[in-house]
Amino acid sequence: MRDMFYIRADGNEKIGMGHIMRCLTIAKALKKQGCEVEFLLADDKPVKLLEEHGMAYHILFTYYDEMDVELPQLVLYLMGNGAKPTILIDSYYVTKFYVQNLKPLANVVLMDDNLTEVYPCDAVVNYNIYGKTLGYEEKYPLQKLLLGTDYMPLRDEFVGIEYLVKDDVENVLVTTGGGDSCHMALKFVKRLVEHVKQNPENEYLPKPVEAIKWHIICGPYNTDVEELKEFEKEYSFLVIHQNVTDMSVIMKNCDIAISAAGSTLYELCVIGVPTIGFYFADNQRQNMEAFGKLTPIMNAGDFSIGEEDVFAFMEKGLKLLIESKDLRMKISMAMRTLVDGNGAGRLADALINM
Repeated sequence: MRDMFYIRADGNEKIGMGHIMRCLTIAKALKKQGCEVEFLLADDKPVKLLEEHGMAYHILFTYYDEMDVELPQLVLYLMGNGAKPTILIDSYYVTKFYVQNLKPLANVVLMDDNLTEVYPCDAVVNYNIYGKTLGYEEKYPLQKLLLGTDYMPLRDEFVGIEYLVKDDVENVLVTTGGGDSCHMALKFVKRLVEHVKQNPENEYLPKPVEAIKWHIICGPYNTDVEELKEFEKEYSFLVIHQNVTDMSVIMKNCDIAISAAGSTLYELCVIGVPTIGFYFADNQRQNMEAFGKLTPIMNAGDFSIGEEDVFAFMEKGLKLLIESKDLRMKISMAMRTLVDGNGAGRLADALINM
């Protein structure tokens, strides 16, 4: 009989698709090893994505941010599905009560980014760059701990890519994740356009804005896509990417990236694209601050409370990176030492052997 794994995760316009995307990578690694995997969802928002990847799912028709409400039906569902499975929970809304009620029915593994609470689980995963620094060993003396970037679950498309640092910067990537609640991408594009209109001498960058292709990635919950496409029609230096299926190819072809502080930072690291990071959600703060301290990735700060400061930092960072190939090479090499791309396989091995 094949090992059974359930993955409890959600994705929508408010929380983005990061939880679903990283769990998809883990699910694929488990399936490669012959395991049966099924996603458990509060609603149907992630269904299209899961179906595209051939993943089984069960919708609970509850609330993603009130997980305790779903316990009665979830317990019955697990009881009716045979041998004791493993359930991987990836949600910031999980509670101790929730885990306690699942523990008799399943091996409970928790994806945890912050160690703000201690749960009665069997294992904890924190693949973040700061994962080993939070003190899990003291709080979870008996649990299996899977910590640090060795367990970063990157998609196969990011593994084994050869990246060339070119003499001249020709392409810059701008990505804000699954959503863009602060409308950062649109505001960034408007600033580029204003510089082109009002600053013909171009003191903004060491080369004309128009001499660079600016690749703007629109996640599935970006509400500014249509307006961004209107700018793209008028300005040939803008390239708006929607419904991206080849992110690794786009990254490989870019010389600099500006990225929100989610899992995209790790994807940029494994390829080696010199990056300026920022954040606009509190759960991204710790990740971005750790990258800023422990790596050469530049931390532009919190966009939600200081747009002008963040944009000013980005502009200075862009100038430095455009001017110096040597700096871009050093940053690229340092980034590639952080993640090797084999984290999903390691995670799958560890979960199977619990």
